[in-house]
Amino acid sequence: MPRKKSNLSEKEKFEQLEQKYKIKRTSLKRDFENGKVTEFAQIEALVPYSILSKNIHMGFDTLKKKVINPGDFSNNEISRMAEYIEIDFDVMLSFILSKTNIESKLLKK
Repeated sequence: MPRKKSNLSEKEKFEQLEQKYKIKRTSLKRDFENGKVTEFAQIEALVPYSILSKNIHMGFDTLKKKVINPGDFSNNEISRMAEYIEIDFDVMLSFILSKTNIESKLLKK
């Protein structure tokens, strides 16, 4: 059975999409605060990279490359991700560092 076309304006469609991702960001924030997020795949499961990259003002391909090599994230990019998910910068920084070898080198000193 074909779907019925909704008669929503572009603004209403955008607002519905924003509401959907606000709920997902809240869930992601809770997971970060409880220490449940250990992989980038958990972030992507709730907020697709296409949405995340647009909201942190980064190209999709650039984000994908930096997810593979998290040490390439700049402080500004980490800050924008933390701001979008509404978590503390230090929480996001710890997550990024845990995905690199930097943390283990810092802990050995």
